[in-house]
Amino acid sequence: MMSSHLKRWLTALVLLPPLVLLVWKGGRTSFSLVVGLVAAVGLLEYYALVMSRETVAIKAAGLAFGLALIATFYLGGLSVTPAALVLAFLGSAMICLARFDLQTSVPEMLYKQVTGLIYIPFLLGHLILIRGWDQGVTWIFVLMAVIIAGDTGAYYIGSVFGRHKLAPSISPGKTVEGAVGGLVANLLIGALIKKYYFPEFGWSYWIALIMIMGALGQTGDLVESMLKRSVGLKDSGIIFPGHGGLLDRIDALLFAAPGLYYFKTYVLS
Repeated sequence: MMSSHLKRWLTALVLLPPLVLLVWKGGRTSFSLVVGLVAAVGLLEYYALVMSRETVAIKAAGLAFGLALIATFYLGGLSVTPAALVLAFLGSAMICLARFDLQTSVPEMLYKQVTGLIYIPFLLGHLILIRGWDQGVTWIFVLMAVIIAGDTGAYYIGSVFGRHKLAPSISPGKTVEGAVGGLVANLLIGALIKKYYFPEFGWSYWIALIMIMGALGQTGDLVESMLKRSVGLKDSGIIFPGHGGLLDRIDALLFAAPGLYYFKTYVLS
């Protein structure tokens, strides 16, 4: 039987080339469509984790609101997205009010619905904003490289040197040593990227950016682990052999992408 470690590498080798090709050669529209597809699948996995007993109508409404949020990132950016988020909340609230007689747990349902919309399509939509920058393709690759390096560094350093648990009640396998190893890997790949692609930025700001992305990536990983732990599951799905579900693959990206966007927009610019 193939080991989970080998499955992880084979899955990564199969998925990475088309992903790189999409970012490199695909336009902003095709990129945004894929982000929308990822958001939809991510929401479905989220619903399976925390809203498994809710009706199809509730989930369908959430998908519609989520895709509308992604569309606002593409069409108008952050000038339009807050309004769409407010409308999504109002729409979700009205749907929940209509169902209150049938299911008195609807306040919790509303909380989960709105949290899911912020957690997945809203955070993920920042990728579309980054893709629209000058050198947007390069910045997407920077984000991918930092996340992959951090994940790989944390996994291997934690496996070899891990002794002290980072958050045992949330993810027993993660260690302090692994977290530090991930941040070191972030800094190493970040230093190479700066040297060859962004020499104009000062080292202090650049190191701060890489550390923020790395720390937020690990936070996103832990948040998704918290969701899975709350329902007693190891993976969010089975789409990727050795990796689990889609949320298991984008959990760090969800938090790191907004970190990159806001730091670059308000500090580096």
